[in-house]
Amino acid sequence: MTEKKQKQKKLLSELLGEVAPEEKPSEKIEEESRSVDTEEVAEEILEEYPLNEIYPVYILHRVVYETIVMCKKAIPNEAIGILLGYKMQYKGKNYVKVVDWVTGKANQSQVFAEFTPEGVRQYTTLIDERYGESENRPRIVGIIHSHPFGSNPHFSGTDYNTFLNFPYDAEHNVFVLVDPKSGYYKTYMVLTNEEKQKDLIEVNWVEYTAR
Repeated sequence: MTEKKQKQKKLLSELLGEVAPEEKPSEKIEEESRSVDTEEVAEEILEEYPLNEIYPVYILHRVVYETIVMCKKAIPNEAIGILLGYKMQYKGKNYVKVVDWVTGKANQSQVFAEFTPEGVRQYTTLIDERYGESENRPRIVGIIHSHPFGSNPHFSGTDYNTFLNFPYDAEHNVFVLVDPKSGYYKTYMVLTNEEKQKDLIEVNWVEYTAR
């Protein structure tokens, strides 16, 4: 293994634990999610990563796969889910590690998706049952939402009004926008813009596989 690859693996290990990068950052996914199964494939993928690059968002492969399935099952309606993970910092740079997701009952149509009060109780209970009072319990770090229109998706005015207001507008919250028909999986983050206002900014992301 070259010194460059050793440094890349060390950085990823420090950021995420014992992991391998799944794919280079991309807003469009293939129909079938892929896993890194061999050391040789992982070595080839490492070539795609800048040596010291720290990406804003890292999403566990299982989360990507399962949320795509959720969005496909909801077609022709929109889907919605909650992202769980950790807001972290490495050498002064903030990033988010998404490790799980949950969902619950929602009002859904071809142009709308919103959790019902029962749905909120459902996903809250799921989180409690799954993690209890664990010291490493992940927190809610964002939302995944689908626009199943067969195109390059963009947030609607309603989405912006929802996600940029309490309780969703915490700095560095992550919002994933999926079109399960066209294969887009786009990641946005709540950041403060030059006008000192919070905005949803599209950011690069990395899919990773836990070792």
